[in-house]
Amino acid sequence: MSTRTVKVSNVSLNASEQHVEGYFSISGDIEYVEMRSADECSQIAYVTFKDSQGAENALLLSDAKIDGQSVVITAATDYELPPAASDPQESAGGSRSAFEKAVGVLKHTAKKTKDFGMKHRPEFTFDAKVPIFGGKGNVGVEKRV
Repeated sequence: MSTRTVKVSNVSLNASEQHVEGYFSISGDIEYVEMRSADECSQIAYVTFKDSQGAENALLLSDAKIDGQSVVITAATDYELPPAASDPQESAGGSRSAFEKAVGVLKHTAKKTKDFGMKHRPEFTFDAKVPIFGGKGNVGVEKRV
């Protein structure tokens, strides 16, 4: 596939451009996100990645839910970036920092994990041993539940 853009249909009206960008940032580096009205119940997002591999990864997320609403992800072969996409600030990394994008991904992952737990109600617990680094080079292990 040579296209770098995916079309995300049936996006909740409550979902913002930043929310969509955070959701798809796990697929690859995003160059531009454009939101358009579709109808009174949903909107369409066009997510353009810096390379075609990002778009290919995003297509694997089809049947996903964004803001609790199932979306349809397809290749947008006829999409053209608007003039605003060539803004030097956007192409130099965008208005959001990598940290802000990572926070968005982490929030999304935490929500998905919580939703999974609420849906399946697992009946198990686990222990984890975490290395603890103290002052003066002391290293220990702490058990956390």
